[in-house]
Amino acid sequence: MKITFSKEDGTTVTQDISSLTITLNNGETLEISEDSEGRPPHLSEGVTLWGGKMPQENATLDELKSSTRVLGIYPLAANVIHVFPVLK
Repeated sequence: MKITFSKEDGTTVTQDISSLTITLNNGETLEISEDSEGRPPHLSEGVTLWGGKMPQENATLDELKSSTRVLGIYPLAANVIHVFPVLK
């Protein structure tokens, strides 16, 4: 998966990545991965969005509780949604 991001000076950078973690101003995170393993074959190519961080294999229940979040989704327009992590 490739991402292109804009730096504060206006330049853009393109990178090949396997996942991207976004840290919001409140310290909460969203992680985007191209993990297509387990995706039903009828779904189009896309990304997987995790509230918090993508769960690590063999994580304990306490580790999962501290690193994952419920996702809130608020539609803004036909082509825009606001996604935010919710600590429960």
